[in-house]
Amino acid sequence: MTEILRNEGLKRVRMRLITAVVFVFTLTCSGSFGMEDVVSSSGPGLTLLMIVVLPFLWSVPMAFVAAELSAMIPEAGGLYRWIRRALGEYWSFQAGWWWVLSLYIDSAVYVALALGYIQSQLSLSSFERWLVGVAIIAIFTFINIRGLEMTGWSLTIIQVVVIVPFVVFTILGFIKGTGHPFTPFLPPGQTVTESMNLGLAIMMWMYAGWESLGTLAGEIENPQKIIPKALMIGTPIVIVTYFLTVAALIRAGGAGNWSTMVSDASSGGTDFLVAARIVGGAGLGWLLFASAVASNVGLYAGYLATGARPAFQMSRDRLFPRFLGKSGKWGTPWVAILLMAIVNCALIAKEFTALIVMDIFLLMFAYIVIFVAVIVLRVKEPDAVRPFRVPLPTWALTIWVAIPIAIAVFALFTNGDDYLVGGLIGVLSGPIAYLIFKAAYRGTTDEALEGSTITSTGELTDFGVAVEGASS
Repeated sequence: MTEILRNEGLKRVRMRLITAVVFVFTLTCSGSFGMEDVVSSSGPGLTLLMIVVLPFLWSVPMAFVAAELSAMIPEAGGLYRWIRRALGEYWSFQAGWWWVLSLYIDSAVYVALALGYIQSQLSLSSFERWLVGVAIIAIFTFINIRGLEMTGWSLTIIQVVVIVPFVVFTILGFIKGTGHPFTPFLPPGQTVTESMNLGLAIMMWMYAGWESLGTLAGEIENPQKIIPKALMIGTPIVIVTYFLTVAALIRAGGAGNWSTMVSDASSGGTDFLVAARIVGGAGLGWLLFASAVASNVGLYAGYLATGARPAFQMSRDRLFPRFLGKSGKWGTPWVAILLMAIVNCALIAKEFTALIVMDIFLLMFAYIVIFVAVIVLRVKEPDAVRPFRVPLPTWALTIWVAIPIAIAVFALFTNGDDYLVGGLIGVLSGPIAYLIFKAAYRGTTDEALEGSTITSTGELTDFGVAVEGASS
């Protein structure tokens, strides 16, 4: 039987540029919570230096590469489809598998962090805490299934709740604080290398997510134009946000208190909430509390949206169970979203610190493959239409992406044996999963793949492809 697949079964929506920028900000920043640990481990001066320098070595290359690949291959699944076109089915499955696994864990982490902030203010039993988490997951599962328009509006409201308290805190922190943002540069008695280990790993995490918006390209009108613009606007906003808020944190914390900074000060120490109460009283403390909860809820809502799309597309390409490729009346991959939400409900009740180690490792490997893919496509398809192109010749782009690859490799092998072993177990699950799903579903040929094409003038043209043997 022949089935005509058009636009991946998904509904394209008109996303305003400002909404796309909100998506980028949410997926890559959503506030500066978590930076406290960098300050205490790396020192005030080195932390602020890394905030400015690391993006140009790590996240800016990914932002530019994601912009070029999203514009060239604006299809549902984003990185999975980019890598498939560059390196074929096997490596696209590996990167898609690693990324999907990491997002299943990652998204649950954000709900757990939001619950941690709520628990610090309310005396909830373990069961009550889990019920609150399930309620958060249920609300944003419904919003995501209803479509990107509703998701975009919800993220916009959430980011207002996140940003406004930070603006007030930053102003008061600089006015009333007594700490020196750049002193000391390093923790006493430590070398630069020793000070960077934990701080670098955390900051790489804080500066991740630039590739995520590309997974939604199959549902956005003019993605080849909107996504690159959003990435180019969102990148400097994130850098400035981190720099100003962390500098205000160090100053608000008071002279000499930088070493007590932790991301969760419920057991002592200084975090953004404590620093807010120092310079703004209980009122500002409550505002930062609302910001902290909203920050993690926003991250969850954003990654629930983007994390479901590669699994949906891998299903459509017959590399995942067929039921994950279903789209509902709202034109969204509702089964893939619902499955991710169910897994999240189970994970938030568990202690999964070990899984977070695997999560970071999986993302690093996926990022390496993305950087390789952009160079391979430059060589294999030099004349392909690229509505956005990284303004570098291929040889210079190769040198530029080699830097974040080197940083990723450095991070993979310098954070302890538990990190290495746990991460490798996660990575090695990819080849095993590929053999299982390839045998079960057989995959599909490149000629049968659905998708979109870019015209010679840079316009997007959707096309349907008859897939022989597909069941209706």
